[in-house]
Order: sequence, then C-alpha cells, then structure tokens
Amino acid sequence: MRAIAGLSLLLLAGCDKATEPGFAEAPEVSRHTVAYLKSLCDGRSSAAVTQDITIRGFITANDLYGEFDRTIVVEDPSGGIAIAAGHPSLADDYPFGAVATVRCNGLTLCNYGGKIELGSEPGDYGAEAIPRDELSRYIRVTLPEEGERHRAAPLTFGEVSARHIDTRVRFDGVRFADAGKTWCDTDPETGRTVATERTIVDAGGNEFTVRSAATCAYAKEPLPSGTGSLYGIIDYFAGKYTLRVTNREVVFSRTATPYTAHSAYQTPDPGARERHVTVATLPRAYLSVVGCSAPRPTK
Repeated sequence: MRAIAGLSLLLLAGCDKATEPGFAEAPEVSRHTVAYLKSLCDGRSSAAVTQDITIRGFITANDLYGEFDRTIVVEDPSGGIAIAAGHPSLADDYPFGAVATVRCNGLTLCNYGGKIELGSEPGDYGAEAIPRDELSRYIRVTLPEEGERHRAAPLTFGEVSARHIDTRVRFDGVRFADAGKTWCDTDPETGRTVATERTIVDAGGNEFTVRSAATCAYAKEPLPSGTGSLYGIIDYFAGKYTLRVTNREVVFSRTATPYTAHSAYQTPDPGARERHVTVATLPRAYLSVVGCSAPRPTK
C-alpha cells in the first residue's frame, strides 16, 4: 500500500506545471512507430532528432531489481528501444507495464554495437542519459487504455532476429546449463559481482545466452534448477543476441526462490508467480488525462 500511495502522489504532483517543465502535447501527425524512429539512425553512429516525432509504447524494462540501470525500454508493435535516463530509481516513476509517450525532438539516437538507443547525446558507451530534471519534458507516463495489453512474444532461439532487439520475449521449456552457479560471478579481488553470461538450453539441445547485470538484486542467488520459462528483453551487441531477464520473471518447475508475477493488467502467461504492485494497480483518476506532465522526481 505504501508503494501505491507514494506513486499516486508522484503522479498527482506531475500536474503542477508551475514548478515542473511540462510535457508539451504533440500533434497526432507527429506520432510514429519505434521502428521508424530507429530507422533515422540506419548506417550512422548517431543522429540528432530534429523533427517533431512522438512514440508511444509499453514500458517493458526498468531498474526494478537492478536489471536495467538508468534505462527504460519502450515497446510498441513495431519494436522496442532502450532509453537512457539519469534517474537512480526509475521503477518508482516509470513502472513496468505503464504506457510511455516519448517526445523525441531534441534527443539523440546512437548506434552502440549495432543496437539503436535513445538518449541526450552520443557517449563512449552508447547514448548518454537524459538528465533527471529534463525527463518530464520528454516522457509522460499513463495507464494502458481500455483493452490495451502487452504480452511477451513466445519465441524459439532460432526465431530471434534483428526485429526482436529491445522487445520482450518468452522462452519456454528451457533449463540452465549452469544450474547451481549464481546469476553473476564475483570478482575475487574486489568481492563485487560482475556482469555475467549464462547458458540456457532447450529441449532440442540448442543454446542461448542469458546476460545479467552486476547491479541486479539477485546477482548472488543461485540459478533455478529444473525446466521452465524465462521472460526478458532481447539485447544485441556486435553480432550476438542475448536475453536480459526483466521484472525477475522466471518460472521454473523446481526453484527455491519465489520469482515475481506479471503485472496485474496483463492476461497471465502460463506459470504461477507472485503478484507485485505496478502502475496498473492504481486508480485511473490518479493519472494524467489532459495537460499534466510526467511524475515529478523526488530523489
């Protein structure tokens, strides 16, 4: 309940235009797909967005459980895109399952290792983060409209292609080849966890790589045993696809850890999970309808 009350106050506070740079409404003609936006950077290392382009999609990844540090992923039917955001607790203001409308004019597309990202400007490691105090100018968060739902696309390893980059997918009937190890390795000199790749195997013996960030909350926990389903974002770098688990969605037949549930707004995918609070559990009245900016950062 505390999480609901806190997020409700943030959303209400977003309507205070006197103290916050507002999210300016864009004409309908400026609405484009994520795929179109990404195409503006085809064959280039970076491209400044100078047109009035708006995209709208579900937030399918954030820093909940430390999985995508200072990053959210926004997905529409055409594809997904990672957005670098300078906010230390994005999940509070940009929760999994909410709908994000992003005004891209003034931002920059960057090609990092063959994947297109969106941020404030080019950096050495992809797009630089949009400063926290400017996020509300570019991104607005609302509940899904009546009947809107997002479900992870069920795929086999062999079906993964460029169009799936930064989209949320589901692999069924898989097991960890590294069962018994932890999600992330530990640097023996510093004692800190490091980004780590593990291998999953399907019923046919085909393999795929799961990459976990050193910042994820369950980095030192053991990988699940048995067979089950993994949900996550398809990542890409220098010719290699990997899966990055989102929202700690891991549904295995035998596991000592109760992994979390789907958002309440979604039709549940197969498997039993715990339910957790998302923006979908909030009354619609708390959200911006006309003229309100995105939630005001508080930290």
